[in-house]
Amino acid sequence: MPQVELTRGEYGLEGEIRLPAWEHWQIQEQAQPIRVDFGGDRVEEGQELTESYRTALAYLFAGQEQIQNAILRGILEHLAQQRDDLLSDAMEKDFFLSGMPYVQEPADLLGELQLEEIHVLPVERDCLCYMGYAFGCRWDEDGIGVMTCGSRVVEVGGRDTALLCWLAEDDLRHFH
Repeated sequence: MPQVELTRGEYGLEGEIRLPAWEHWQIQEQAQPIRVDFGGDRVEEGQELTESYRTALAYLFAGQEQIQNAILRGILEHLAQQRDDLLSDAMEKDFFLSGMPYVQEPADLLGELQLEEIHVLPVERDCLCYMGYAFGCRWDEDGIGVMTCGSRVVEVGGRDTALLCWLAEDDLRHFH
């Protein structure tokens, strides 16, 4: 696992990483580092890098392609559902006017979004921390968020989806 230099920031332990799997998924011309933090919306005073957090980072680096594939499929399904919802209420041209891309496969998202933040949450299932991924995207100024447990997508929604511990806890209670 690459060394990650962490500092105590406004939202607890945080740092920057580079994940080769995501380096071509950029909106900007130059690849930007990805901000990583620990705790999501539950940052504790004096927070430490626990063994669970270390394991999460190792998993993130080792499984980045598998995680990426699951996230991109989750985003595609989310966009298809949003498109279906919009089309049931309006004409197809209104969908395209909303700025949302018409995508059918992961490659269609190239240049449309970029991974900006990863939130490692203090909620675990089978020794894996839930992680949230926050993306900047061309079609929504607020961005999009994806919650995962390992390479399983839990939820796709607004940017805050990536850091809400209650979503992870709800999944933990209901996932079988």
